[in-house]
Amino acid sequence: MRERGVWTRRRPWVGVGCAALVVLAVTLRRIGAGDGGQAQYDGPAFAVSVVGVMVSIAALLLDILRRTDAPPEPDAVLRQTADALAEAVRVQWAEEARLRRLQDPKPLNVRWRRADSLLTDDTRNIRRGRPVPEPRPGDNCLASIAMAFEEVPSRRMVVLGSPGSGKSVLAMCCTLDLVRKRTPGTAVPVIFPLAAWDPGTTPLRTWLVERLVAEYRPLAVTTGGTLLAGALLDAGLIAPVLDGFDELPPALYGTAMRRLNAELDDDIPVLVTSRTTAWRSTVACSDVLTGAEVLELLPLDFAEAKSYLERTARPLRGPRDRRTTVWTPVLDILQEDSRTPATDALLQILTNPLMVALARTVYGDVSRDPQELLDDPRFGTTAGIERHLLDAFVPAAFGDGGADSRWRAADAKRWLAWLARELERREPKRLAWWELYFCVPRVLRLAAPALLAQALTFVLAVPILLSSVGGDVFVFDDRPSLAANLVGNLVGFAGGLALLLPVSAARREGRTALTRQLTVCMATATVATLGYGLTGGSVQFGLRFGTVTDGWVAELFGGAVFGVLIALYFGVAGLARHAVPLGLPWAGSPAGRLAAQAGSCFLVLAGLVIVKPWLLGHGLGTWPMVAGALCFAAALCLWAAAGRQGMRTGVSHANEGRIARRFVTGLLHGWAVCLLVGVAAGGTVGAVACAFSAAETSRAPDLDGRRLGKWSHQETPDGVRTVESSTEIAVILVYPHAGARATAYPHGSHPPSCGQRCESLDTRVTFRVARGDLRILVDGSTAADAVNMLPELPEQSRTWLAQSAARNPLDRFLLPGAMGGVLIALIGGPVSGLYRALSTPSDLIRAASPQVTLRTDRMASLSRSGVVAVMTGGVCAALAWAFASRGGLDHVAAQMWVPMGTAALALTAWGQLAVARAWLALTGRLPWRIMTFLDEAHRRGVLRQSGAHYEFRHLRMQQRLASAAEESEEDPRATVPRA
Repeated sequence: MRERGVWTRRRPWVGVGCAALVVLAVTLRRIGAGDGGQAQYDGPAFAVSVVGVMVSIAALLLDILRRTDAPPEPDAVLRQTADALAEAVRVQWAEEARLRRLQDPKPLNVRWRRADSLLTDDTRNIRRGRPVPEPRPGDNCLASIAMAFEEVPSRRMVVLGSPGSGKSVLAMCCTLDLVRKRTPGTAVPVIFPLAAWDPGTTPLRTWLVERLVAEYRPLAVTTGGTLLAGALLDAGLIAPVLDGFDELPPALYGTAMRRLNAELDDDIPVLVTSRTTAWRSTVACSDVLTGAEVLELLPLDFAEAKSYLERTARPLRGPRDRRTTVWTPVLDILQEDSRTPATDALLQILTNPLMVALARTVYGDVSRDPQELLDDPRFGTTAGIERHLLDAFVPAAFGDGGADSRWRAADAKRWLAWLARELERREPKRLAWWELYFCVPRVLRLAAPALLAQALTFVLAVPILLSSVGGDVFVFDDRPSLAANLVGNLVGFAGGLALLLPVSAARREGRTALTRQLTVCMATATVATLGYGLTGGSVQFGLRFGTVTDGWVAELFGGAVFGVLIALYFGVAGLARHAVPLGLPWAGSPAGRLAAQAGSCFLVLAGLVIVKPWLLGHGLGTWPMVAGALCFAAALCLWAAAGRQGMRTGVSHANEGRIARRFVTGLLHGWAVCLLVGVAAGGTVGAVACAFSAAETSRAPDLDGRRLGKWSHQETPDGVRTVESSTEIAVILVYPHAGARATAYPHGSHPPSCGQRCESLDTRVTFRVARGDLRILVDGSTAADAVNMLPELPEQSRTWLAQSAARNPLDRFLLPGAMGGVLIALIGGPVSGLYRALSTPSDLIRAASPQVTLRTDRMASLSRSGVVAVMTGGVCAALAWAFASRGGLDHVAAQMWVPMGTAALALTAWGQLAVARAWLALTGRLPWRIMTFLDEAHRRGVLRQSGAHYEFRHLRMQQRLASAAEESEEDPRATVPRA
């Protein structure tokens, strides 16, 4: 049954491969049966490439049919993954504990007691036949919570408390203690914030797996048909620490409790934290948590709060040189018998661990004195003191504009208030830097990648445009044509990304992707061909490449087609519109790093070989100069990336041939899909152009024997038509390379590669069409490609000549369209292979910080784009050399190699962060240096770090900042002034 399912999954790709073979065979048959039985498309490079495509498609079919799904040893994989997860949890929460200053000097000694028996299960279900242990002195404190949890036979515990009583800190400390005591192969405690769960629609186990995958991306790997996260949960290797039951919607308390009891296996340890009131109402309307011991945190003793504040405050010189602190007078007053509303409120506040920690930070600032808390009119209630501490915490944490702060405290509070309000609107309430892109308006998100790609392309193209070879590489008739090409490329690329790429890597379309690609590309081909023809473009002679166009309209449609084509390549390569951080493919693999350095050296050597004539003082052609520069730039990026260890990727490095296998798989996949889509789109172009040409030429006048101006028209009995000039015309002949047919250009144009291989003539010319094949005879004997000279003819003469081409639709229209599909495949295959080989997600399970993930993603993106640009440039250069006689194909290739490297940067998490930071900085929502600011807020204790994510230290702080921001907007007088 399993093998039948495997065959069902492979069957579509077998069909794609077979269809690609059939299309390629028909195309080659038609090419071989050209004029006089001689091939129409000469060039040894093309022959080698076509044979390579055919062999690769056959290899793809064999690989699909022979592939086995034998998984590695599942138990070993689960044990290794659990051990790696435990280390990640330890590093993650130990860092968070340091930032909360739990070790400075030690955490508040929160005590607990067993909760009311009406909130807990029957003792027999909890103890399972074991006696209840006698209370021991010192057992009911924070340091003993892990031991108390392990002593419960059911390994289930609920910790209750009031808001800010230390439940989350207790969960963190318990998790760290359990990880330290853990032995290999046992359950790993993982903290799950319950605020992100919707028990009304999502089963508990499904949500746990989703959270594991979102928090620790490598757990998204499938093993034995099951996600690794689900396999760990099924094997009892995850001990959920469910923090914040009270943060669920109250209407779903009962549903959540029923799911907990129904979906948690008996052998899965679990620790739940909740506010006491929320748990009490849940038990009243639903049930208790089966087999769970329930503890309740006690308010802080005044002695504990007093000791903590005095031990953590700066020392001052008191009367008689006695050591005191800023808190000593306040605490002495609180110990007196006399009471005021302010002292009563402050005594109540000091029973709350969160408020004590905030008070420590707020009055650690030398400009503040805690004696203000004894002011009755201002702080006569606990709510007033609580709001004051929450509002003062951010300015105190940022030094209130002191010399040690990079930002003014008012600005920091405004930015954090916006961030708090943004997180209040989303689930889960945590921030990943690559998700800041979602704060950009949707319309801008659609256009931003194309705009960024255009900007990067322009920056890299400026040196070439200013160099002596700039006119050879980027050929345009005039500035309006260049502008139209850029606009068309922008629109085509933006539309292609929206239609051809999935929203995210987690929402890939599977089998529907190929259908969508075919539909979009064929529709684009139809619209572009009709638009080009209806606006005056010349399609009567079939599909021809030329650098001299019919104006800016042709460049507009041409740029749009190229934009969609680049988006197609990205879609086939597996890229998504919303990116996740990349990892270095060789991270964690010494051999992989050596291979990357060897690849960098190879690129340098290749560049030196290419530019060797220039180094020796000889001339250098256009493409060698461009290729050499590409090689050196890519080598620099690759060497810099290879020198970094970076973060581990989400893929095991046990097999060093993984990158090569991914490249081969992507290469074959890209060739097969691009060949099918390209031939379909090219055939559509040919069919539409043929129909359009037939409609136009059907109204052509009979010009045989007639004269229009300086042009005379003749037709021989065998159907050969000629149009000859009676005066001399300035013509430029370009010879691409030895043995290739020359290409003619009109006077005033800027032909590519016009150096020693071109000559200018003033001579009579004759346009000749035989069986639809257009040539121009220069000086009565030299036959050259005439596509660039067509604008010299009157429109009636062009239409009359084109009637011959319309009689040969297969050779003039359909076959060139299929040939275009082959060219698309020849470029798309290597592009797909490289992107699939070098696109590996970061191992967020070991993410030391968000900053590390950003740096790794930036380096991986640059090295990947550089290598892909070199590969694309090499393929395009080979095609331009092989098809130089087709006229203008080198211009087509020049428009491809730069965007394939730069446009992909706009689809990386780093590139999208650049868009987000620009938008957020311009609108005043966050500073330009977003990551530095977030890291500073984390270091100062406002935010906490959870792997590669940020979240506010406490939900109450987030809610207070968000509400303060809303109050500021409603009351203009309360608005915080901007910098």
